[in-house]
Amino acid sequence: MRRIVTKNDEHGSSYIVSDEITNIEIPLPEFDNQFQFFNLWATDKMPVTFNTDDPVINKNISTSPVENGSLFRIVNYPPEAILLDKINKMSQEELIAFENKIGIKLSFTGKHPLMHMTKSIDFGIVLTGEIFLVLDKQEILLKPTDTVIQRGTSHAWSNRADRSCLMAYVLLDAAFSNNNHENRVKFNEL
Repeated sequence: MRRIVTKNDEHGSSYIVSDEITNIEIPLPEFDNQFQFFNLWATDKMPVTFNTDDPVINKNISTSPVENGSLFRIVNYPPEAILLDKINKMSQEELIAFENKIGIKLSFTGKHPLMHMTKSIDFGIVLTGEIFLVLDKQEILLKPTDTVIQRGTSHAWSNRADRSCLMAYVLLDAAFSNNNHENRVKFNEL
């Protein structure tokens, strides 16, 4: 994944501080590089301060941003048949390790095994392919350039096509207005 990062010099002139193919993927070898998470950038406070430290290299970043933080991520979803087949064949130990990597507790009793909720407002954009957004009461098919504003809702992403779907996300830390949502997030996240 190519990532370009800009910066201002001591005189306020902008320049490219890095332009490289980076190893920012969360390794998920159990999916043969078909299910991929690329954490491109993260912040840990608002307002954001600009520094030279790379906030994602060699760091395990969960599905939700940290308090007052943000997360920029790209996810490659393989066809769901492949994904669920591999999940169903995992041992209990493998399943726990997978959940820890992606920061989501899987729900095998809910509407979809990947149903989860994050304490964030998420801006999701379909880049390639198609995918269903599954909610508690509805689902909707999304195609390239379709955008979802996810506001702390229980949801899953279901790729029922025969090819991968690539999505980009910007997640911003948020606060819930009642304890029911907060408690549900604690259950859904590791």
